[in-house]
Amino acid sequence: MRLHFLEKSPLKGPFLIGGALAGALVSGWYLYRNLAPRGLSSNPPDPVWTRCVNVALILFSAIYIANLLRRVVELAMRKRDAELPRSGQ
Repeated sequence: MRLHFLEKSPLKGPFLIGGALAGALVSGWYLYRNLAPRGLSSNPPDPVWTRCVNVALILFSAIYIANLLRRVVELAMRKRDAELPRSGQ
C-alpha cells in the first residue's frame, strides 16, 4: 500500500500564528468588554462557562479563517506561477 504524503506548505506556520494572534486579540477584547465595569442600566456579565465557550469559538474561528485564507493565497500563487512565461525554454 502506497501512502501519499502532501508537501508541507511554507505558509502554514505564519498563517497559523497570525490566526492564533488575531483570535487572542479578539478574545481579549471580548473578555475586557464583558468584565469591564458597567453602569446601572446594563446587562450583567456572562456566566463563566459561556465566556470559556465563546473564547474557544473565537480562537477556533480565527485559526480556521486564517487557514482558509492561506489556501486562497496558495491557489493564487499557483495560478500566478502557471501563467508566468518560462524564460529559457
